[in-house]
Amino acid sequence: MKRHFQVTVNGETYNVEVEEVGGATEHLRPAVKTPVKKNPPVHQPTLSPTPRSASDSRPDNRTVTSPLPGTVVEVKVKPGQRVIAGQVLLVIEAMKMENEIQAPTGGVVREVLVQDGMNIASGQPLVTLG
Repeated sequence: MKRHFQVTVNGETYNVEVEEVGGATEHLRPAVKTPVKKNPPVHQPTLSPTPRSASDSRPDNRTVTSPLPGTVVEVKVKPGQRVIAGQVLLVIEAMKMENEIQAPTGGVVREVLVQDGMNIASGQPLVTLG
């Protein structure tokens, strides 16, 4: 007897067909079908105001934070570099998938707070834009 189920694993939804082999004590053999969702979720970085020191007179300090935990694979910008909205700042590997972290707005990279190979947490500051 075959039964059909819809299963979600790590945010990815699959249609699964399970066939009972033998009695109730036998193992079930799942057959994974094509995923319902074709594209992985897009991870958008968040902006949070950076606390300013008394010596900092720039009004537009922003910090790009990590939307997920993972490992920094590649930092693509350096301090002083001008970036545009949507430009890739760095790449994070999470669950064997590479996620490009993009600049939410244009500006100048004031500080890069991570480096290649670093493990990072969700919400951790990555790059400061000014």
